[in-house]
Amino acid sequence: MNNDGKTVGLQIGGTVGPNDKVGMHVPIPVAPSVGVKVQLGDELDNAAKEVAANIPDNHPKAVEVRKIVDEILLEKDKESKLKKTQKLVIIGAGITQIAVGIGKITKLLGF
Repeated sequence: MNNDGKTVGLQIGGTVGPNDKVGMHVPIPVAPSVGVKVQLGDELDNAAKEVAANIPDNHPKAVEVRKIVDEILLEKDKESKLKKTQKLVIIGAGITQIAVGIGKITKLLGF
């Protein structure tokens, strides 16, 4: 089988080849008056901690990911916490070592 860099969707629990590109699609509601209930409690904090713990120290984004996780854990204002969490999802998209944690956060955000 020839595997020269095909683009694949991320499947939690699946495998990705060394030449594959991984992306994350997050649908955004476009209809007016559509609301999303966002869970910003302990589940979010635990998933963020999991992300920080699972990114390898030698990953180029490790410092940035851990910094934003620390900010999320300290943030008291719900709107600011949500913005920081969305930033974490954007930074973490495609980093396979933290895919499970990012998937949990994405689900908690209602996507």
